[in-house]
Amino acid sequence: MSTDLKLSLMTTVVALALIVAAGLTAVLH
Repeated sequence: MSTDLKLSLMTTVVALALIVAAGLTAVLH
């Protein structure tokens, strides 16, 4: 796996995690 692809994948995962966290926070509060 290339470094660029891995970095892109990690960025996507982090972004999704932040979106999910924000969604859960909005629902819980």
